[in-house]
Amino acid sequence: MEQRRWFSVRQVVFACVVGLIVGYGAFLLTAVSPDEKVISMCYPVLDAGFDPLTGTPHGTTLNCPQLHPDGTQTSVTQDVPMSADLASRRAIPVPLGFVVGAGFVLIASTIRGAVRRSD
Repeated sequence: MEQRRWFSVRQVVFACVVGLIVGYGAFLLTAVSPDEKVISMCYPVLDAGFDPLTGTPHGTTLNCPQLHPDGTQTSVTQDVPMSADLASRRAIPVPLGFVVGAGFVLIASTIRGAVRRSD
């Protein structure tokens, strides 16, 4: 009886592509939130949203220039808290979606190969 070899390069590449599509798609679908605009004289560094790697929410980060009496200017970072609606939610992290999508393709490929060999 011939022993099954490991996955082909084509199967692994296909699994990675499907994993990326599922990962980013799941993240984007669950990370949709109303735009929270902050009115400020500061420059936005990071808008309120979700971290793609962990799915946790974060507030807005602003970079505010401070002018001193001697004419020098420094920069101060200010964090604006997020709304309660955003703070109570989580998004599906991209790595989790990648594992689910790629795993599904590799499992389906294994089952398909086993069915072919049994015929």
